Amino acid sequence: MRRLLPASLLFAVSLCAAASPLLQTVPAARIVAVAQAEMDARLGNDKATAQLAVVGKPEDVQVLAGKLALKARQPEGRWPRSRVSVPVEVSVNGTVVRSATVWFAVSVQREVPTYALDASLGTAASALKFVSHDADIAALQGSLVTDPHQLDGMRLRHAVVAGSPVVLEDFERIPDVDRQQRVEVLESYGVIKLEAKGTAIGHGNAGDTVLVQVDGAEAPVRARITDKGVVQVVD
Repeated sequence: MRRLLPASLLFAVSLCAAASPLLQTVPAARIVAVAQAEMDARLGNDKATAQLAVVGKPEDVQVLAGKLALKARQPEGRWPRSRVSVPVEVSVNGTVVRSATVWFAVSVQREVPTYALDASLGTAASALKFVSHDADIAALQGSLVTDPHQLDGMRLRHAVVAGSPVVLEDFERIPDVDRQQRVEVLESYGVIKLEAKGTAIGHGNAGDTVLVQVDGAEAPVRARITDKGVVQVVD
């Protein structure tokens, strides 16, 4: 025989059910769509030559009932890059209650300057020749050179191969005095000023102190760099 619950217990169960908040589900597809729209806006003029693929997406999200809003935050870090995460905030009644992240694989083709020929470490930028080719700028490890004048007074810090994009990280500034460079050596003894030639043992820029082997001297001397290829003995 079916057993009836006491009226007081039925009333308590009814109160609990009424007090339980209702939930709503935010489909993962909706979160991805919001993130995709943010990526499209971020790509701007590159959208036509870009390829995006979702490589990581959240599951459906459950939140309390109420007025729902989704807002994607701008991707942080270097842009563009081959892997980008877009956080999407889920708000209910104006309060952020959850955050979900969508990951994209990104490829952006653009015409960029590339090296016309292989070049070795230490080659002056002024001696290099560049040609334009299409490249995936999202895959670059560095900042693309957009103006040749960015490389004034610089040289390669490592060897490069023909066809690779030209990035700032390939270069270093040519020092005022380099190792094994022939330099003009100035020395003063009161009002007497002497000039000689020597070979720098170290490298540096104006204001730095380096060792210099003066022609005919038995031991190197300490000298302060005063200009390109010019040092003043300080010992």
